[in-house]
Amino acid sequence: MNNKPISKYAVLALSLVLVACTGSGTDQSTCREREDVDTLNVLATTPMMGEFVSQVGGDNISLTVLMPPEANPHTYDPSPQDATTIAEADLIFFTGLKYEPAPLLKLLESSACSPEVLAEVGESVFPVEFKEGGHDDHDDHGEEGHDDEEDGHDEHEGHGHGAYDPHFWFDPNRVSYAAEYIEGKLIQYDPTNEESYKSLTDTFTTELKGLVNEVIELIGMIPSGNRKLITTHESLGYLEAKFGLEVLATIIPSLDSSDEVSPSDLVEVIEVIEEEGVKVMFVESETPSVYAETLAQETGITLVTGLYVETLKPNQSYSEFLISNVELIVNSLK
Repeated sequence: MNNKPISKYAVLALSLVLVACTGSGTDQSTCREREDVDTLNVLATTPMMGEFVSQVGGDNISLTVLMPPEANPHTYDPSPQDATTIAEADLIFFTGLKYEPAPLLKLLESSACSPEVLAEVGESVFPVEFKEGGHDDHDDHGEEGHDDEEDGHDEHEGHGHGAYDPHFWFDPNRVSYAAEYIEGKLIQYDPTNEESYKSLTDTFTTELKGLVNEVIELIGMIPSGNRKLITTHESLGYLEAKFGLEVLATIIPSLDSSDEVSPSDLVEVIEVIEEEGVKVMFVESETPSVYAETLAQETGITLVTGLYVETLKPNQSYSEFLISNVELIVNSLK
């Protein structure tokens, strides 16, 4: 008898079949009737999304976060157990904008009790576009009534993750839009706690307004000529769009932090470093890169570590995440 071990992917595929056979998938009748729901089972794909949902939902919901803290969402590998967790959720919040990896998106679509419970938050925040290229795979995003934003980003070509930057958490104003969207969804599925959701959202958005002012004050400490960044991959577009920092180049010229880097990509970054006189490069903690070491050897640039752009540390709040990152940038550039 052939006793070869079953691969993880085979187990994952089998789990999807079992979920489908038990009535999950797109059959809306398998979702719990809302009047029968005592406490809403809410799922968030990432710790960052879980933080936003927790701020709005409070004790009214039972919240599960799919990915562990400090994991890189771009490269997250879903497990067979995730299919069951997804199937049991009454409401699922995910970043969207092609942020989560394709295997996870497919698992969400195939395992959720109904397509209606999938709530894509990124579409609600008036996302900024990547700077380069001429990609057209998204509808236009108007921002009527939100004239405080400074988008000005052309669409990006060359990565397969969409034209819009999903890292909206680097602008607290965009997080406010996300909170309002989450509030609306929670009220739709749990109208009994409407007043509580509204109150929690008001408290959170007030905190976010203060956070904007704090970031502006911190970045104001950097001399105007020093507000130029080079990072591992494209993730700080909202700091650039909202707060006046300039991202000159990234080592990996795409959203996907797992993409390979060509020699021509490295040459372009070296040229930017030399032409702009950049002294430091920020290496993202979720994306350690041998290419950063190569660039440091070639140019003498100083590598700054400790920048987190994708996720939260254990027990870390959103405000702690943002301020710690901004302080790292400020202290390195001022």
